[in-house]
Amino acid sequence: MAPVYTGSLQIKKKSELREIAVALHISDKGTREEIQSRIRKHLDENHQLEDDPVFVGLFTKRKRSVQPQSATASRSVPSSASQSPGVVLAQPVDSPKHTRSTRHFNVPDIIRESTPAPDAREVSMMLKKPPLSPEARPLPIDTVPTPAARGGGEVIPSTPKSILRSIATPSVDRAASSLRKVQADANQAAMQLLFSSRSVLSSSRNIWLISVFTEMLYILYVIIPWKTFELLPPQSVAGHTLHLSIHYAPLATLGSPTFWTILIHWAIPTIIVPALFGSLVSFNPVNSPTARAPRPLYFDALTASVIRVAVHYVYPYDALKSQVECVDILGARWRLLEASVVAALAFAEAIAVAPRAYAESKLRRAGTLKRASLGEPSQS
Repeated sequence: MAPVYTGSLQIKKKSELREIAVALHISDKGTREEIQSRIRKHLDENHQLEDDPVFVGLFTKRKRSVQPQSATASRSVPSSASQSPGVVLAQPVDSPKHTRSTRHFNVPDIIRESTPAPDAREVSMMLKKPPLSPEARPLPIDTVPTPAARGGGEVIPSTPKSILRSIATPSVDRAASSLRKVQADANQAAMQLLFSSRSVLSSSRNIWLISVFTEMLYILYVIIPWKTFELLPPQSVAGHTLHLSIHYAPLATLGSPTFWTILIHWAIPTIIVPALFGSLVSFNPVNSPTARAPRPLYFDALTASVIRVAVHYVYPYDALKSQVECVDILGARWRLLEASVVAALAFAEAIAVAPRAYAESKLRRAGTLKRASLGEPSQS
């Protein structure tokens, strides 16, 4: 059974208007207003559709909205044929009052033609809409058709599984290779640090300097009356007391005779005497006068370490205690122990270098004797 369309076009939805347009065999494209005006124009041009039971409901609504206007026009504009003869005879012809009344009713005869029904309907519909400003333009409504307007709604297809499988996922092998690379880099950096530290600590000269510097820092820490400057007052946080302070040496320490006395009696057996002998005495073959191109070593750590042990053993710290009570800060035991360890390491370095140095000196000596033997026949 074919559907029956009734009611006003103004209150219908776009989907209903499209359905009516399809039934009328006209275009259902465009916005709601365009489809509505297209249907209205088609109904105005095809009055024979009033006899069609499918579309008669649309014409009934339109006639009902136009009926009061036509009735008013018929009452305000009576035709000459509708007037009864008795009424015309009863009115005096030469009565000025009736003449004015007749003229009053005859004025609409000039505009007897009434506005066509479609135009009146459009005017009434326009009056129902809110006025638009000249600058404002009507915005398109329902530009995107809804699933109901598309006819049953289209189902959005789900993402294919092949695309989901092609998405890159974290690879276990890649993560393991990255971890192995990080471990290899860390091991390489650790080995480089180890080799650098070994090259620094495998020199008897560096060991001698490090031991001297360590002793000096310990003595300064003991003999200086350090003072504290509080940057942050003590605060209790989670049961612990936190504070921030800076330790500094007062300037009055530099003017104390005891301070300089302790430093001088420490420096004489530890730095001054060993450095003097280490610069003057050296048994290294490199410094031999028979070398073709001797490389002078201005400081022999082995000689300085041996002299340091000897001077620490014979230095009169006990006799100096009568002048300064705390002149020996380290004590005889620790002074001799550190000096002996430094001397032993210097001996180890000299023993390791001795074979190569002896071979080089022997080759140089043989070359010198050969040149001397060749020079004697030439002189004779």
